[in-house]
Amino acid sequence: MKFYYDIDLNFNDEYINYYAWEESEHFFKVPVFKVEDVTIILNNDIKIDTEYQDIIVADGISAVALEVINGDVVYYSSLSYADEEKVLTIVSEIMCELPIEIVGKKNRKYVSKNERIRDMYIKKIKESDASFIKLFYYEMTGEVGTNLRYMKNYLLEDIQCNFSLKYLDFYDMIFIGD
Repeated sequence: MKFYYDIDLNFNDEYINYYAWEESEHFFKVPVFKVEDVTIILNNDIKIDTEYQDIIVADGISAVALEVINGDVVYYSSLSYADEEKVLTIVSEIMCELPIEIVGKKNRKYVSKNERIRDMYIKKIKESDASFIKLFYYEMTGEVGTNLRYMKNYLLEDIQCNFSLKYLDFYDMIFIGD
């Protein structure tokens, strides 16, 4: 085991990629352990025998931070690309692996950034006023619409059936400011 210093993490009951974080918590010192395969941890309910509550586990390819309470992994956090790269360097120097016990298959579903954005759009369209619908419709189609009901229905159907890069770009432009 080694330690990693000065890292921001966002613990949730679902694994969320760091670029979708809305907030984070700073940790000054977190122990790093080597495991056989990180995907086993993400896909199963597991038990880990460790004295630490917050740990980072890595398999040499990917890394994830875990919050462990009474041996049960309760919360997960991804790492930023820069931090993950440094952790993978550290874990390459660790010889023994942290033993984990698979308790059962996870009943949680991993929700990707694209699915979160798609769901946010659907909610926003259903709740928005005419000016947002018109702007959104224009940005997605390049046409000025006059029938609000048609524009809403078109956008909802297009988002559900044809979610693509244009929606992600619009999200970055409007909601993130890139």
